[in-house]
Amino acid sequence: MKVAYTICANNYLASAKVLKESFAKHHPDIPLFIVLVDKKSPVLNYEEFCGDSILFVDQLVDLDIDALSLKFSLAELCTTVKPFVFKYFFKQYDTVAYIDPDIKVYAPMTDVWEALEKYTFVLTPHLMNPVDDGKIPSDFYTLRTGIFNLGFLGLAKGAELEKFLNWWGERLLVYGYTNWDKGMFYDQIWANYIPVMFDNYLILKHYGYNVANWNWHERTLAKSGDGYTVNGKYPLVFFHFSSYRYATPMVLCKYNTRYNRFNRPDIAEVVDEYYASLKAAGADKAKEIPAIYQEQFLVQELKMFAARPLKEKIRNRLTKIVERIF
Repeated sequence: MKVAYTICANNYLASAKVLKESFAKHHPDIPLFIVLVDKKSPVLNYEEFCGDSILFVDQLVDLDIDALSLKFSLAELCTTVKPFVFKYFFKQYDTVAYIDPDIKVYAPMTDVWEALEKYTFVLTPHLMNPVDDGKIPSDFYTLRTGIFNLGFLGLAKGAELEKFLNWWGERLLVYGYTNWDKGMFYDQIWANYIPVMFDNYLILKHYGYNVANWNWHERTLAKSGDGYTVNGKYPLVFFHFSSYRYATPMVLCKYNTRYNRFNRPDIAEVVDEYYASLKAAGADKAKEIPAIYQEQFLVQELKMFAARPLKEKIRNRLTKIVERIF
C-alpha cells in the first residue's frame, strides 16, 4: 500500500491544498495527507483546505512538540519531525513518499512507485550538470545544502529502513538546525550519507522530477497539452517552487541571480499558473493565520536576546549590518 504526505503550518495550507489536488489528479488511488506542525486555529475553516486529509503532528509522533518549538525555528521543526512522521505512516503502509508543500504535480510519479518496489530509498539530486558563472545558485552554492533535495523522498519497507529512520531522527533532534558555518542544513544534509551507509537506494536522474531554481540552468520547459515537457524529451512530473513567495509574484526566486521572468519566460509561465492556483486555493486567507510554533520560537529567542549583555547585543547587531552590506 502506498501513501504520500507533506508537512506545513496553518499559514501554508493553500500551498498544501494545491499539492494535494495536483497529486490526487494523477494518483487517484494513493492518499496524500497534510501533517500540520501547528495547533488548531479557531478562525480557520479546515474543510476549505482538504480538512479530511489533515493530521496534527502532536497526535502522530511521540515527541514533545511544544518543547521542540522553543529549540527549533518553524522550518527546522517541520523538517526535524519528518523521520518520526515516516515511522507513523509505515505502521500502516509499505511505501511512503514525502513531498514538500511548495510542490505541484503535473504527471504520475510512475518512476518513483516502480523504483520503490525494488529500492528502499529513492532520491532526487539538486542538479546533474555543473554551473559556476559567478551567479547563484551554483554547484558550489548548492553543495552546502546537500547533494540531494529532500523536498522529495521516497521510502519503502526493507531491511535498512528502521536503521535509517532511527539514525536520521536521532541526528535531527540534536543537529536539525540550519547553520552553514557549522555544516547544518535542516534534515537534508544527512541524506549525503545514504549512498555510503546504505545499499538499497536509487538516485533518480530524471529531468522531469524536482525541477527547481537550483537546476533551471539544465532544464527548459515547453507547454504540452495540459502539462509540460522538459528539454523537449521528459514529461514534467513535479515542479518545486522553492523560495517563491506568493506576496511577490513577479520574482521567480528570491535568491536566484541568474534567471528572471524576462530571460526565462518558460519558467515564468509555470510560476504564474502556480500563483493563480494558490489564489484559488485560498492563499490570501491562509497566509494571515499565525503559525503558533513559530510565535513560540520567536518569543523564546527574544527572551534569550534580552538576557544577553549589552555589548554582545551591539556586536551581534553590527555583524548583521555588515553582512547585509557586503
